[in-house]
Amino acid sequence: MSVHSIMVNLNNGGNVIMTQAPNLDFVPNVEMPNAPNLVRPNTVRQLRARAEFHARMANLEAKIKAEEKARETAIKNAVKKAAAKKAEEKARETAIKNAAKQAEENARREAVNRSKAEATAAKAAARAKREKSNRNIAAAKKAAENAKKAAENAKKAAENAEKAKKAAENAEKAKKAKKAAENAEKAKKAAEKAAENAEKAKKAKKAQANALVRIVNKKWSNIKSSTMTRNQKKKMGKKIYYTAAPKLHPNRGGNTQAFQVFSNAYDKFKTYVNRN
Repeated sequence: MSVHSIMVNLNNGGNVIMTQAPNLDFVPNVEMPNAPNLVRPNTVRQLRARAEFHARMANLEAKIKAEEKARETAIKNAVKKAAAKKAEEKARETAIKNAAKQAEENARREAVNRSKAEATAAKAAARAKREKSNRNIAAAKKAAENAKKAAENAKKAAENAEKAKKAAENAEKAKKAKKAAENAEKAKKAAEKAAENAEKAKKAKKAQANALVRIVNKKWSNIKSSTMTRNQKKKMGKKIYYTAAPKLHPNRGGNTQAFQVFSNAYDKFKTYVNRN
């Protein structure tokens, strides 16, 4: 295998100089033992900086995607949680209504039982009084006890029904109160948003007025440095003033501070023109 050694150096201009170089078209293998780094330092730094920049951009993009993914997951979880809470509240309301309905039915049933027991006790008492036998007297006593017990059960059922009814009413009131609180919160947020928008509009209007003042000042500055006669300068300056004044005057919705700056600038313009 033929091997040729070539002397390689860089001159002051940064160009590569190869000495003892054979015709490379006919040399299969070329060794450059003393070859310097042919990539210029500035190029190396640029390549390194570019690689670091792309790495930072990739990390930033990955971070943004991760944050967006986390935000989407948080929103989905919040929606699920809100739906579950709403379903739980709905189930609680339904349970309260069902309990009130069941308690009312129990009270009605116990009232019927009471009426039947009292009727049975009355019949037994009448029969015992009529026949005056120990058996009938015992039956009448038993029927009276049953009627008393039925009356107590009916009273208790009526109390439970009343409690259940009040619980249902309180639940309905709480629901309405919650709805009112939500509406109040929405109204509060709407008012805050409106105030924020009003503040933004105010700032935008102020920025617009300041921009107009800068434009007018620039026009007056151009007039002052122009070759126009004094009368021409006065006429042009006055025209600019009366064109911009309605847009800046506070009585026409303008900005007081911007109009003051505008007026002072016009006074300075007139003073300059009169002196020159």
